[in-house]
Amino acid sequence: MKKLITVFGPSKCTPQSMLYQNAERLGALLANSAFGVVNGGYEGVMEAVSRGARSENGGVIGITAEAFFARGREANEFITKEITVKSAVDRLMELLDLADAYIACGVSPGTLVEVATAWDYMLKGFIEQKPLILIGNEWKELCQILFAQNAYKGKMDFITIVENPEQTLEKLLTIFGKQEKLPDLEILS
Repeated sequence: MKKLITVFGPSKCTPQSMLYQNAERLGALLANSAFGVVNGGYEGVMEAVSRGARSENGGVIGITAEAFFARGREANEFITKEITVKSAVDRLMELLDLADAYIACGVSPGTLVEVATAWDYMLKGFIEQKPLILIGNEWKELCQILFAQNAYKGKMDFITIVENPEQTLEKLLTIFGKQEKLPDLEILS
């Protein structure tokens, strides 16, 4: 089964930043290993992971929202398939529904909402349990606070914190195995 990986991340980073460069490397690694990339379709980490995937001839689904177009945001040039929904909430639901795994590259309020929603919905059974991989020490520090709470004991098994894109790919390959060929994005409506 060909796998789609949703990548969450801040929209506020530039090509000169380490975050952007890590996200671009992540996109290239995912595409090179035949994983399809799904993201929010705009700038920052979304653009970087899309650019990286396209550099390896990978497919990228960008989930955009009419609400963001009204604010002057446009989809990045590197996505290969755009799915447009009405609202930011619809966008997040689509990002969650399409994925076989979730990755957070960087931390921002929006990224935190995306990760928290994925985690919460999996715990409540609203969506099936899928790997949730968080890249970076910022996540380690944040999750240490949560992991210490009695209420969350035993509810973190599907969350993995890694240091870099290479460890992220290793984790995905351990879970899903080697992918034979990129997914066909045209089958998605």
